[in-house]
Amino acid sequence: MIKLYKINTGSCGGCDIEIALAVAQATDLAWAATPYDADALLLTGPITAGSRNAVLALVGGAPLPPVLAIGRCALDGHPFGKGGVQQIPMLAVQVRLDGCPPDPAAIAHTIRDALGVPQPHPTEDR
Repeated sequence: MIKLYKINTGSCGGCDIEIALAVAQATDLAWAATPYDADALLLTGPITAGSRNAVLALVGGAPLPPVLAIGRCALDGHPFGKGGVQQIPMLAVQVRLDGCPPDPAAIAHTIRDALGVPQPHPTEDR
């Protein structure tokens, strides 16, 4: 079971809904109680001024699992203006998934791929 922890840093919520659908539809994805229990951290949103220090403190603290930036605004802040992980070079992001929002199948595939987990047959993921 792949445990996920989602961090919303000011998004519209579209990526959060698609991530929730990906988890609900996949038999191998589940929610972690804390970031420290997760196999991957999913970052959504443009990383607002109010969330920037909290994100950096979390990622700069104890050893954490890989960080995956999910959705266009997490990458570069679009359509909210500047922001996203491109504005914070010291934030180690293993995977960047574009889309506004990306679909649940792409999210699930990206998570598995980032963690080196074999992809299930399409009928197994329902």
